[in-house]
Amino acid sequence: IEARLSEHAGVRDVAVIAREDVAGDKRLVAYYVSDAAIGAEELRGHLAARLPDYMVPSAYVHLERLPLTPNGKLDRKALPAPEGTAFAVQVYEPPQGEIEEAIARIWSELLGVERIGRHDNFFALGGHSLLAVQVVSRLRQALALEAALSAVFARPTLSELAAGLKDAAPSELAAITPAGHDGALPLSFAQQRLWFLSRFEGASTAYHIAGGLRLIGRLEREALVRALDRIMARHEALRTVFHLGDDGLPVQQVTAAEAGFALVQHDLRGMADTAGELLRLVAVEATAPFDL
Repeated sequence: IEARLSEHAGVRDVAVIAREDVAGDKRLVAYYVSDAAIGAEELRGHLAARLPDYMVPSAYVHLERLPLTPNGKLDRKALPAPEGTAFAVQVYEPPQGEIEEAIARIWSELLGVERIGRHDNFFALGGHSLLAVQVVSRLRQALALEAALSAVFARPTLSELAAGLKDAAPSELAAITPAGHDGALPLSFAQQRLWFLSRFEGASTAYHIAGGLRLIGRLEREALVRALDRIMARHEALRTVFHLGDDGLPVQQVTAAEAGFALVQHDLRGMADTAGELLRLVAVEATAPFDL
C-alpha cells in the first residue's frame, strides 16, 4: 500500500498502519507528507485504481513530516488519530427525509464521523463488513425495516441506500423483552444441544475453563464468602439450574439471588505431602462435570 501511494507524484513520504479506534475496530490509516495540496479523495481514488478494496485505507492524514524514534524508525505511537478531514467525503449536502437522516445518525455513531452528507460513501468513511452488519441491525431498530446486508455493499452511498430502503419490507421481528423469572423457562438452542449431548455421551469437561489463584497472608473467610455471594447475586447465569419439566422436556430456572455460593474448604495442615494433595484437589475440581 505504501509503495502504491509513493507512486503518486505529490507524495514524498508515507506510512500506512492498521489503527484501532475507540470502539476496538481496526482500520487502515495512511499518513503522508507532500508539498502540494492533496486531499483524501484524490489519494483514495489513486489507490482504488491500483489495489483491491480491502487494501484501500479509509483515512489519509497529512503531516509535515513522519514522526521518528531516536533510532530513526517510524514512531507509531506519535501518529495522530484521523479526524473528519482525513476521510474521503464528498461535497456536503445534508440528508433529506426521515430515512436519510436515520442512516446519517447511525453512520455517525458507528464510524465516529461527526457530519455525514447524503453523497458520502460508507466504506470510504471507514466502514467495513462488521460495521455493515451493525448498520442493518440499527436500521431495523430505528425504522422497523428489514434491510439486507447486501444492500449496504450494493448501495454504499447514503442517498442510494435510502432510496433502496423505500421499498424494503417491514421488519417482522418481535421486540426483545425481558422474561420473568418466577417459573421455569425454555432452554436456548445452545443449551438444548448441551443437554442432549450430556444425556447421549455423558457429562463432559470440554467447556471447562479452570484456573487457580494463590492468596498469600491471612484469609478472611467471611469476607471471601460475602464477595462470592455478591457475585452469585449479580450474575443470574451462576444461579441457573436445569431440570425436567412436567412434560418431560428440559427447562431452566433461575434460583433466588440469596442462594449464595457453596464454598468448600479443605484444611491441609499437618499433611505429609501438602503440595501433592493440593494439586489433586485442584484436578478434581477442574474436571468435575457440570451436573445438568
